[in-house]
Amino acid sequence: MSRAAYITTPIYYVNDRPHIGHAYTTTLCDVWARAMRVRGREVRFLTGTDEHGVKVEKSAAEKGVTPQQLADENSAEFRRVLKLFALTNDDFIRTTEPRHEQRVQALVKRLLDAGHVYLGEFEGWYDEGQEEYHTETKAKELDYRSAVSGRPLVRAKEQNYYFRLSAFQKPLERFFAEHPSFVRPQARANEVLGRLREGLQDVPITRTNFKWGISFPGHPEHVIYVWIDALFNYVTALGIGEGDPRGVEHSDLARFWPAQYHILGKEILWFHAVIWPALLMALELPLPQCV
Repeated sequence: MSRAAYITTPIYYVNDRPHIGHAYTTTLCDVWARAMRVRGREVRFLTGTDEHGVKVEKSAAEKGVTPQQLADENSAEFRRVLKLFALTNDDFIRTTEPRHEQRVQALVKRLLDAGHVYLGEFEGWYDEGQEEYHTETKAKELDYRSAVSGRPLVRAKEQNYYFRLSAFQKPLERFFAEHPSFVRPQARANEVLGRLREGLQDVPITRTNFKWGISFPGHPEHVIYVWIDALFNYVTALGIGEGDPRGVEHSDLARFWPAQYHILGKEILWFHAVIWPALLMALELPLPQCV
């Protein structure tokens, strides 16, 4: 068994201030990290803030500040709460940091160069609160409302770069069959498997209707979709994506990958259980042990 142990929280969105749920989630990870250290493991415990996307841009405009000012203010508040609870995270990553932005661009370029990303056009329904796209069929099932907030979906049409998620249908099915405890608890695994059986569609990974985000390599009019940007934090915090395309040889921290646990809320399960593993497969990087 490797002596390196890695656990992550979801990175927390800065369109508003932290609440008790954020403290609870981070405390769960803190307990595990402390226990592993007592057992002699070399622990890396990551948390941080997710700072891009249209919600941050809109919240900042409503408050009369820039997106960066809002991100700085709320990210500092998250750090204050961590200190208040005496949590022992080893790193705190912000998605507006150069280390993250540069590595995300390098990893996305690798996807593009390998043919996993292509330019296409999206026309369908968009959940603004979740920043998630839906096909007509899925939107109809949801009665054209967000499954999380209940707010009406918005009709959208734009040209985006797409990730070939559909190409990973069979590899993901094999992975779930071979790793039945990848998603826990079992009820959530069943939820993911049920949706996976419906068939995977390619997913847009850029947006053009706002500016607050990481620009797509070579095409700055496109902004990398916040959910792609955010998922990469787990590896960019370890230096993966630095230097050569894999980045592994250039980062001492890369030995902590893959994570033992990604701890997250059920509303972001699909991104972590399906899209994230597919991205890692495309990049030929190991998959986390459990979400």
